[in-house]
Amino acid sequence: MVLDPATLTVAFVLLSAVLGTLLLFSWVLNRRVRALAWWGSAFWLIAVGIGSANLAHGQPAYAILLVANALALLCYGVLYTGCRVFNGRPVSATAMIAGVAVWMAAFPFIYSSHGFRLIVASLITFAYSMLSAWELGRHDARPLASSRVSVLLLLALAVFNLSRGMLGIGLTSVSWIDTFASRWSPSMALLLVMFGPTLAFMFLSMAKESVESEYRQAALVDALTGVPNRRAFMENAARLLGRLGPKPASCLLFDLDNFKAINDRFGHDAGDRILTIFGEVLAAHLPQQTYGRLGGEEFGAILAGGSREAALLADRIRHAFAADGAASLGGQGVATVSVGCITDTGADAGALLRRADAALYQAKRGGRNIVIAA
Repeated sequence: MVLDPATLTVAFVLLSAVLGTLLLFSWVLNRRVRALAWWGSAFWLIAVGIGSANLAHGQPAYAILLVANALALLCYGVLYTGCRVFNGRPVSATAMIAGVAVWMAAFPFIYSSHGFRLIVASLITFAYSMLSAWELGRHDARPLASSRVSVLLLLALAVFNLSRGMLGIGLTSVSWIDTFASRWSPSMALLLVMFGPTLAFMFLSMAKESVESEYRQAALVDALTGVPNRRAFMENAARLLGRLGPKPASCLLFDLDNFKAINDRFGHDAGDRILTIFGEVLAAHLPQQTYGRLGGEEFGAILAGGSREAALLADRIRHAFAADGAASLGGQGVATVSVGCITDTGADAGALLRRADAALYQAKRGGRNIVIAA
């Protein structure tokens, strides 16, 4: 079967434009994933760049060849920027336009040589593809399956671009390989017609996964303090106790002293700040996924280890909170916490919390701002 170059070029240009529009439309529907706007713009840039350079008859003019390739290279810079934005990192305008700057500076010297033009363009696109793969693989803190697939696709794109650059040095004797060193060919168009939708689909999948991850996170995090809520705390505690098995586990139950009085005297904003400060103190002293806000001014933690270590840790938390809380209130009030501490083996989270609650009750009755270990 003979593939018509013009038809495949039109198909690639139209498909890239459709994919770019789809990504932009998805961004309009969900403005929280700003990377979709960057990725959609990248697909439009490649459509305009490839279309303007290859749909005209004959060899493109100097200006068209310069601008069309600049747009195609800018596509890669915008693609990389979208990966940075997806990871919540700032836009780097310098990195985004660096490839275009190199191309425009080198173009007057390489215009007359197709091989040199191919080498420069391929090295730039190789660098951007590698940077995009590195960005998604190294800086994405979310364990998204679609991100890992996108990294593989971007690495494959990097290998393809590097291979084209090497072909610019010397052609082989294999015709189907040499076609990728040409300015444009049916084989390359067919390959990109298959690759483009795959990459766009993975970008959409990444956006979907990230939104779902945010919703799951929101359902497990206390909105005010930023620490795990009761549901997340109980799930984390169950996993920890399951791993410990017969080894001892300690439960700390915290209750902020006279919290209503702080709200009444200083206002609810000050009370919210006190709760936030206590969450920060817990985060500074306890391992992740061992503590949480159980409700109101009550917090809990379940840790591996014996009663002595747990009681000493609770006392350090108590002192740290007293210092930070007093500073927050401007020295005009005090913020303290009472702690109930118990240690057991083989008990579930609910049983540990009930026993710790009894110890906390003793701390409250004993004058507050103390740790009772039972």
